[in-house]
Order: sequence, then C-alpha cells, then structure tokens
Amino acid sequence: MAERGVAEGEFSSEDLDGFTVRFAALADALALQRLRQAPPLSTEDARRHLNRLIETELRQRS
Repeated sequence: MAERGVAEGEFSSEDLDGFTVRFAALADALALQRLRQAPPLSTEDARRHLNRLIETELRQRS
C-alpha cells in the first residue's frame, strides 16, 4: 500500500524499503506485546504507535 501511495503521488518517502521493514517490525512487536500483555497494550494504543510511524515517515503531498 505504501508503494502504491508513493507511485500515485499521494505521499512521499525518502526510504520506502526501510519504512516497510520498520513498519513490519513494529507491527510484529506490537502484536506480540498485545498477545502477551507484558507490558499491557490496548489495540488502540498499538494503532496509535503504527499511525505515528506512518505520519513520521510518509509525508503527504499537497
């Protein structure tokens, strides 16, 4: 999806491959933390962390 968004000009990224790796790693880690609940993590908090990564790394084009 990120690749399509960049290709369609919806947003830009200086390091799309790196973003993809970082997003997958964070999503995996958050899923494990959510499953184990050590430390406790709500679904909403996990989504907030993922959204923050997206907002930080992918810039919307005007």
